[in-house]
This record gives sequence, structure tokens and C-alpha cells, in this order.
Amino acid sequence: MLAFIGYKFIEFLAFVIPYPIAYFIARILARLAVAARINLTPLKKNISRVLALKQDDPRVYKTAIMIYKNWLMNVVDFLKHKRVSRDKLKQLIELEGMENLKNALKKGKGAIIFTAHIGNFEWGACRIAVEIENTWGMGMRRKYEPLNRFFESKRISKRLHTIYNNRLLNIFRILEQNGVVAIPTDWDPTDKADPVDFFGKKSKIPYGPIVTALKSGAPLLPSFIYRKEKYTHHQVIGPPLAIDSSKDASHNLDRMVEVLEAYIRKHIDQWEMFHDIWVD
Repeated sequence: MLAFIGYKFIEFLAFVIPYPIAYFIARILARLAVAARINLTPLKKNISRVLALKQDDPRVYKTAIMIYKNWLMNVVDFLKHKRVSRDKLKQLIELEGMENLKNALKKGKGAIIFTAHIGNFEWGACRIAVEIENTWGMGMRRKYEPLNRFFESKRISKRLHTIYNNRLLNIFRILEQNGVVAIPTDWDPTDKADPVDFFGKKSKIPYGPIVTALKSGAPLLPSFIYRKEKYTHHQVIGPPLAIDSSKDASHNLDRMVEVLEAYIRKHIDQWEMFHDIWVD
């Protein structure tokens, strides 16, 4: 309940504070968070493994500050989300590759989007939902139900529905209706995935999107969003991943990991991964 009250309070502040001032505050809070070492240890570990640097390298610390700045600006965006119209969202997010998704849906088996915690990924899913009405984003269910509704209300304002990670069987029903399901695949919150090579180390990368694509026949497409300028973003939807149905999930997972690595490495300053995802 306290978390819900806290979210509602900062939502009110975000509503009344103009964007430039809210972003300014976010950037100050970013430096304070790093100075206070809030989640700094796993963040630096993630950065160092992507960049192949030691954790005490100054470049790792500098990147951590940039990640916090980008993340807190994205938090501001999310809190102001209801005030951003669908048309305005289209203006703020330059979308590339929408034809890849529309062509994939012509098969009539739905589509699975795999992404990472890069940039404003919440807005990225909403940007797709503005174009494709039957779009669902994967989320973690919280114990306090009003908090779930708090997050859901912001997504549904842009037609994005929420599917929770404890209701995975519903994905097949959505795909049968030719819907779209977006799933972050750079962290396994259930901690059940088998370790795979990720940036030369072992990490538990969710294999659910691969298994679902193999069982349903739905195309599996990458989509990533990153902040282009202060107030604008660029989002790309790539062509479907080449899934080899004669191979098992682990073989096809390697292909998905390659795409994840490429985008994370390119936009490491916006990779908002505050969890220790490694098993070694």
C-alpha cells in the first residue's frame, strides 16, 4: 500500500511540474542515486561485462550515471503518460519497420515481439499498440492489486493490454486472435531459465518467446527503442527471426541472444538493467 501511495504522489508531482523542470530534477536524482550506490553494484557489473571492462574503470561509472539519467527521464515520461495523446506519442517516437510487423501478421498466427530494457520500452510497446489494437505487453504482477491497476491504466490509455508472467498460457489465445505479444527477454524474473552464453558469460535468458514461436508458428520479431534527443525517441521493428523448427529451443535461442547483444552493446547507456543477471 505504501508503494501505491508513493507512486500516486510522484504521479501528481509529474503532472504539475513542466517537462523541462521534471527532466532537470530527474537528472539531479540520477547523480544522487549513483552517489548513494542504489543498485550500483549490479549495474556496474552488467556494464562491465557488456563493455569488457573492469568494474572500477571510470567509463563504467560514467555509463552508470547516463543509464540512471535516461531511466529517470523515462520514469517522468511514464508518469505523464496519460497526458500524452496517441497522436503526440506518434510524433515523439519515430517508428521504423512497422511494415515488418504488419507483413508478419498476414500469416494470421499473431506475432511475438522480443525486446530488452533499453530506453523507454513501456512507450515502445504503447507505440506498437497505437498501430495494432490487439497488442499485449508482458508485466510482473504485484501483490497489491491497486498498484497493478495503476500501471495498467497508463498502458491501456494507449490501447496496450497487460499480460502477466503467471498467465503465460493466455499468450496462445492472443496469438490465435492474430494479436501481438511483447516480451522483454534480457532478464528472467522467475529465475527458471537455463544459463546461456551472454556477452561471453553465463546468464539466464528467458526462452519462452522461442518456445512459443515454435509451438504456435507465430513470427518472432525484434523491436527496440532508444532516446534519440531530449524529448524524442527512435524505435525499430526488425524482420522476423529465422526460426528453425527442426531444432530445439536452445539452438534457436542463440539467434535471439545475438540480436539482444547487438542492441544492448550499441545502446549500453540506455540499458536499464538494475538486476544481477549472471550465474557465474
